[in-house]
Amino acid sequence: MKLQITASIHARWGHRVDGLIHTHAWAVEATVEGDAGAAKVYPADDLEALLLETVQPWTGHYLTDEDLGEWKGFQPLVWDVEPTVEEVARRIWTQLDPKIPGLAEVALVESTEFDRCRTVRLSR
Repeated sequence: MKLQITASIHARWGHRVDGLIHTHAWAVEATVEGDAGAAKVYPADDLEALLLETVQPWTGHYLTDEDLGEWKGFQPLVWDVEPTVEEVARRIWTQLDPKIPGLAEVALVESTEFDRCRTVRLSR
């Protein structure tokens, strides 16, 4: 048996996928796994702080693989690949993995504010 904790934060940034720039309300989650007998797997406040620290640089920006200039007050952050939800999840994982022992999963929930919702999960 293993014990898990999942922390989630909410953020807003844009991305350009398939030529369309748009923004989302995102839920960003990280799950840490530890021994079933652990008193605490990972401090929840610390996990939330690391999630915020990871995505904070994207606030006020749209992620893109081509600089199209300002869009509705959002500035471009140019990546070397198209910033799909899958790619965003990979980048979050890459930043968190060295900092969080026992990181088991990163999840990115896209647009719960509308009539649909998508979740991408990246796990060990």
